[in-house]
Order: sequence, then C-alpha cells, then structure tokens
Amino acid sequence: MRRVTVSLVICLFICIQLGVSSVYAQFQPEFGQNLLERKPETSETESAELALNAHFSNTFNNHIELGLSVDPYTSSLAGEEDPQLAGLINRFGVDLSGDLPVTDELRLKLQYVPQVENYTGADGKLNEFDAFNDVFLTELSFQPVSSLPPLVASHRLQRFVRTSNIYNNTERQLGLRFGRVLEYNLRLHRFDDENTRREDFLLIGSTSHKMTSRVEFGLFKQVLGKLEYGIEHGSYQTNLNNLILGVTGLDDNERRKDWRHIGSAKLIQVATEGLMFQEEINLFLNRSNVDFFNFVSTEVAASSFYRFDTGRWLRLRLSRLWVQFEGRQILDETGNIPENPLNRRDTQIGANVQVNWQFNPYFTLNADYQMTRNRTNEEDPLLDFLNYTHTIATLTLKGQY
Repeated sequence: MRRVTVSLVICLFICIQLGVSSVYAQFQPEFGQNLLERKPETSETESAELALNAHFSNTFNNHIELGLSVDPYTSSLAGEEDPQLAGLINRFGVDLSGDLPVTDELRLKLQYVPQVENYTGADGKLNEFDAFNDVFLTELSFQPVSSLPPLVASHRLQRFVRTSNIYNNTERQLGLRFGRVLEYNLRLHRFDDENTRREDFLLIGSTSHKMTSRVEFGLFKQVLGKLEYGIEHGSYQTNLNNLILGVTGLDDNERRKDWRHIGSAKLIQVATEGLMFQEEINLFLNRSNVDFFNFVSTEVAASSFYRFDTGRWLRLRLSRLWVQFEGRQILDETGNIPENPLNRRDTQIGANVQVNWQFNPYFTLNADYQMTRNRTNEEDPLLDFLNYTHTIATLTLKGQY
C-alpha cells in the first residue's frame, strides 16, 4: 500500500511540475545589448552573406531534471537521500547560415545548427541523456516599403535524439510575423513512440497556436517602454497511463487543452553610452479544461547592462517569482489533507550574471552563472525536495568565420 501511495504522489508532483516548468522557463530575459549594438541594415544591392560559426560549452548543473522543475524519482519519495542530480554537460555545435537576396524586396535566410550533447556525473545516471540535436530554419522576408517592418514567413524543424530512445522527438514550427509588432506561431511536437502509455506530459506530443503582439514607445529622450501580450492554445495527446489520468482528473482518451495568457511590461533607461537599466513585470495565466492545471504566476525583475566595448559587456539580473496553484491542496505534516486546506504556492528568487568578452572578430568567450532558490508552502516532510537551490554555471567559446 505504501508503494502505491508513493507512486501516486510521485506522479502527482510530476504533473504539478509539468504545469509550471514552462512558467519558470518562459521568462528568459530579453535585455538590451541589441539596443546598444544594432545590426547594420542590409543594403538592397548587397550580395549574399554566408557565415560559419562554432561553439563549445561546458556547463555545471547541480539539479539536472531534463525539463522538470524537480524530479520526484530522485527525491525522498523514491528513497533517495539527495534529490539533486549534479553533473556536467558538454555541448559542441556549428551554425551554418546564409542570407540570400532574391530581389530588392525579397530575401531568403537559411540556417542549419547541429549540436552534440554529452552528460557526465551522478554515478552514471545521466549517460542515457547524451544527445544529438539539429535545427534547420528557413525564413523568407518581404519588405516592399523600406519605412515599414518586413513581413517574414518562417519554418523551423528540430530533431532531437538521445541515447535512451524514449526521448526521441521532432518539433516543427511555422511562423508569420510583421517585424516585431505582430507574430503567429504554430508548433507541432511529436515523439517517435506515440503508443506507450506515458507517465507525464513531457513525453507526449502536443500542438499549440500562439499569437503575440508588441509595442515599443519612448517616454523621454533616454527612456524606452515595451509592452508585450501573447495568447496561446495548447492541446496534448492522450497516451497517458491510468494513474496519471486519475491524478489529473482526465478521462481516458480525453485531451488536456490549455489557454495561456502571457503579458510583459518593461522599462529601459539609457544612463550613459554604455550603461542601461531595465525593470520588468511578467505575468502568466494558465486556464485548462482540467482544473488541476490552472495556475497564475507573477515575476518582477531588475537588470543592468554595461558595455565595455563592442562585443564586451556585463549583465546582471535579479528576479522574484510567485506561483499560485488553484485546486491543488497541500498536505499537512502527517501527509493528510487538513480540514481547511490551502492551495500550493511556490516562491522563487533568481540571480543571473553574464559576461561576454570578444577577443577579436573571430573569437568570443561567454560566462553565465544562474542561481534559483525555490521555496514551497508544502508541509509534508516527504515533499521537502521541493525546497531546492538550483545552480547553473556555463562557459562557452564561440568562433565566428
């Protein structure tokens, strides 16, 4: 009976983290170095541009979860003393791209990015995650009026293959955007094995439609405001096992369908020629046909960016994130639901320091350090693994040719 209960709770918290892991990943900072280092506009008569870049990175990660915010299979629920899988991830890849003028108004961009990933550490538990990942991107840009943003149609195909073939999948994305003002993306995500009854939503296919609009405006001479709103509809496949169906409340062959609302407001101040500051508020609201997946998150963050010289800059970002789950009642210290239960709430504090140093036009070093501290209001001692500190440190060497 105890084993069944543990399995049930394990699957329960896998689903909990699946609901919010995208939230923790969504707020990848889009800060200001592009404002200070604008790419020169391409001339109408410019010839084709071809580029070959290479990168090698070494990452230390003390909490590898491969998509989950926390993995219950490595926690006290599964009899493990240390819930955090620490390891090194080595990545090597190349980036081959071409920007080809078709006519004065029409340009074609092709890009191919293959990458090899090697995982080491955690007593060999990570070897099955070694992977080969390649991305092929095609963009067709049409700009009949030079004073207006271009209309861009894109197709992105990504193939991901791991040593453990249960993870093998293909992702296809079709996009249409008008500059950065309005953008639509259709994403099709499919795993090779679509018949096995899965234990979590990370390993099943999904289809999503997303529309995003953006507005930029100047408040004063050196202050820029950015507003962004996105709405997304996602639908998952149905190859889930009976335990997960019971935990989430889904019926057999019923699809989970979500509506996601994503909002962002940013204020950027240019203090000097090379110094910028940014404050931001990010909101994420998830509404599903299954109450289990309803939640709302709020993030506030402050960033600073200092440019020493072209290609040489330092960036610091501090953030705090609150996630409120609806309909997910927490357990008390005995593992039972109290008489007046509370909903689960998580709070995260994050810090990110990034240094980019270009030695010459052909060679760049990037150092990135991220720290995330998660705290939950869960009281059950078995769920203490939800209180964790996540550290990621990466060194990347980039070659440009």
